[in-house]
Amino acid sequence: MPVVPAFDVSHVVAFVNEYADPPREAAGEQETPYPDPAPLLDWPDGLPLPAGGDLVKAANAVFPVFAAARDGRALDELNALLRAVRPLPVAAPGGLRWTVGDPADVLPAALATCLLAWLMTHGQARLGICQAARCADVFTDSSPAGQRRFCSATCLNRHKVAAYRRRASARKGR
Repeated sequence: MPVVPAFDVSHVVAFVNEYADPPREAAGEQETPYPDPAPLLDWPDGLPLPAGGDLVKAANAVFPVFAAARDGRALDELNALLRAVRPLPVAAPGGLRWTVGDPADVLPAALATCLLAWLMTHGQARLGICQAARCADVFTDSSPAGQRRFCSATCLNRHKVAAYRRRASARKGR
């Protein structure tokens, strides 16, 4: 049975933002070439990397977990993904590891088990999709307040500038 690699959640976020359709469409990057996935995921040497279409399919399968977090349905989406790829826990000398029956399920299972660990530790309110205009990047929130709404400081600043300009324009129009 193929072993599922363990990913850091920051790699999962970077991968989904580069390969999932909604973030690419929101940024107008549909025609932009995909980056090399190996460094994005910190993919283990010796493990065959899935083909391009399978990478996009895996990213699109995980995106709904982030999208459903705002409505409190991230666990439902994650459970559906886990049922689809069926990772099995196996006791190993170094601790728990995951395996799958089909090599095609290695990447989706790795993404899903990483998000499972994140959600069990931080809760679904700590996942999200950027609320800035023209951005659908996903993020995790590890801040003390847990109130993150934007994927980056850049999107937060663009949002604040746009709001300022709207207010200034409304004042001029009076």
